[in-house]
Order: sequence, then C-alpha cells, then structure tokens
Amino acid sequence: MLKTVSIAGIEEQGVPFKEENTSLDEATKHVSIGNLTWIECVVDDIATETPKILEKLKINMDSSTLLSGYLTEYEDVGDTLGLMVPFIFTGENRTQTSPCLIFLKKDLIVTIHDDYGGKITKLYNYSSSLMRKLPQTPENWAERQTMLLFRLLDEVSETNFSALRTIVERAEQIEIDLAGSRQIHRDLSTELSNMKRSLLSFLNAVWATHDTVRNLKYGDPDMLTDDDDILEKFEVVLATLDRQIQMAENVMEIISTGITVIQTESTNQLTKLIVWLTV
Repeated sequence: MLKTVSIAGIEEQGVPFKEENTSLDEATKHVSIGNLTWIECVVDDIATETPKILEKLKINMDSSTLLSGYLTEYEDVGDTLGLMVPFIFTGENRTQTSPCLIFLKKDLIVTIHDDYGGKITKLYNYSSSLMRKLPQTPENWAERQTMLLFRLLDEVSETNFSALRTIVERAEQIEIDLAGSRQIHRDLSTELSNMKRSLLSFLNAVWATHDTVRNLKYGDPDMLTDDDDILEKFEVVLATLDRQIQMAENVMEIISTGITVIQTESTNQLTKLIVWLTV
C-alpha cells in the first residue's frame, strides 16, 4: 500500500513549493511544470508498490534490478538513474536493513522507502529552505538535482550513524561490567556474540553504501552534473562513512577483547575444577 506521498520542488519562476500528504496523481502534474520536483513516497511493501509508482511517473526502470542487489545497487540507463541504499536500524539484539530507492530523471527525484526512512521525511520538512539554496535557472538542472541527491545520501548516512551509536552504548556498558568487581547475573558472552554480528552487519551495509557513493561520483551518469566542485560534495558523504567504519572497527576490538576476557575466565575456572577433581 502507498501510505503517503509528499512533493517539494522549484516552480518555473524559481519559487519553492511543498505539498504534504497529496496523491500520486497530483504529484504527477507537478513533474511537467516545475524546474525540479522531489516526490517522497512511503510504502508498506517496497517490492510491490515501487513498479506501480514508476509506471505512474513514466520512469522506465525495472525496480527488481535494484532490489536484487546486495544491500546497495546502482543502475544508470542514460536518461534515468536508480540507486538503492540501506537504512540501518537495530532491533531484537541485531542490526537490520531496509532499502531506500532513489530515482532521478531530468528535473525529477523520487524517493521510495518504508517507515524506517523517517529521517528523509524529516529532511523533507525543511525542503523549502533547501530548495532556495539550489540553482534556480532551467539550464542548471543537473547541478540542482546533484546537490539534492547529495543531501539525501548525507541524510541516509547520518541516520545510519544512530544505529552505530546504539551498538557503541551497549559495548561501553559491557566494558564497564567486565571491568567492575560486581557479580554479573547475565550471559555476557551471548550479548557480545550478538553485538559482534550486529557490527558485522553494520559494516557490510556501510561498506556497500561507500562503494555505491564512490561509483556515483566517478561513474559520470548523465543525470548528474560534470561540475567537479559540486561532485566533490560526495566526498563529505564518503568521509562520514569512513568515520563510521573506523568507529565500528574500534568497537569490534573492544568486543574481541571482551570475548577474550570471558574465554580466559572460563578456562581458568575449568582448570581449577580439573585440579580439584584430580587432587
């Protein structure tokens, strides 16, 4: 089900516009009259609803190609550019991902995601001020939508950082518990194993996103600008992803140390038991 459709953009006169909770039919009307239209769609089933949305907007791209990718995907067919990047979230002691699809045509950007894409919706709330900062003239369409795509990808990467913060907080608590002298009445080894799996899932998603953003910057797609100064903005996203990778690897070292401590303690206890039994 298509849950909500919101639109924002720049009219021919260079005036920003925004319309929340509209219909896809109404959104389609703006595509032909604006200098840039961003259509933000929230759905309950991405695989089912995306083809319907693309057909309505006359975007000729097979969404199953993007969704078949491992965590991320990049598809350039000349007059249409498609991306899939993951939203990362934590739940039930594990890290999970949910796809966010981004499609670009001349003067049109479409984002499709489920409820886990709330941060993009938050960015939409500030779309009027965002649109005012974009180039207004029709001939600068590529620069305009490249800058908006940068903001979208930057928002996704910052959103995913919150998942890492949750893992870091849990790791810090376990580190405190291991360093303390009080008796721990829970199975830390299981928690550490779950956390290690969560970090590996996070790292896989961030590395995949990193590769896609790099391909986007250096792939020379027709739907983006050739202006090196604007393309350099994607280095900001890449730097953010690099920091997330470094932090995740540091936390992984803490977890590995914790596992070693628990294994050493278990070995010592087993040794004491064997000695006691053989005396």
